[in-house]
Order: sequence, then C-alpha cells, then structure tokens
Amino acid sequence: MPKGKHSNHVKGSNHYRWNSGSIESADGYRKVRVGRDHPLADPNGYAYEHLLVVLSTDSPGAYLLRNNPEKYVIHHVNGDRKDNRLENLHVIERAEHNRIHNEERERNEKGQFVGKKAAGRMLDGREWNEFPGGE
Repeated sequence: MPKGKHSNHVKGSNHYRWNSGSIESADGYRKVRVGRDHPLADPNGYAYEHLLVVLSTDSPGAYLLRNNPEKYVIHHVNGDRKDNRLENLHVIERAEHNRIHNEERERNEKGQFVGKKAAGRMLDGREWNEFPGGE
C-alpha cells in the first residue's frame, strides 16, 4: 500500500523533523531557508545567514565580497559562528583571515600545527598505525 494513502500522516510544523526555517551546518554556521531559486541557496534551498546579512547591505565590504569572492571572506569577530549581527561580521582578505586563525591554533615543539588537522590520522583516540594493517 502506498505511503500516505489515507492522509493520516503528520505534516508541516506538526512533524517531528520540522525545523522552522533554519538549520545548523556541519561546521557550526546557521543556514536559513531561502528557496531553491535563490542565487545563494544550496540544493536544498538553504543559504548561510552571515552571507545573507552582509550581502544585503550597501557596505564597502559587501561590494568587495560580491566582486571578488575568492579573495574576501566574512570573519565573525567574537568567534561565535551563530552570532550574525552586522557589527560582528567583518569582510576581510582571505590571507588575513588565515593569519588570525592560525595564531589561535596549537603548535608542537617543531612549530607544526596540531589538533583538528592532525585528527584525520586518529580513530577513537588511537593512532592509525596502532590498528592491524596500519602503516
């Protein structure tokens, strides 16, 4: 029997998976529903809220980001990726953004970055070479 034949299924805002128009991306940014036809939308019809906030203004930063998106990024000043107030969002060069965040990253005695980037070699807190067949 086809699903939903008797129209007795919970729909819309009464459904347990209803999200009221916003979701959190895998990297912690808030995405809002804008529809699939929006130019900034992903295939599911959601766009990053911080991008919408900045590009909706006539600020010089929005102009730079619109005309050279590979060179400029949006930086959250207080570090909270969900705080998308305009005063918390600054458009800066990608190189400067990397410099800011690289200063925050932990380094070992050789000056190499450790932490999240090195976690790719870890599985449940164990090094890859601890497992059978690991190199």
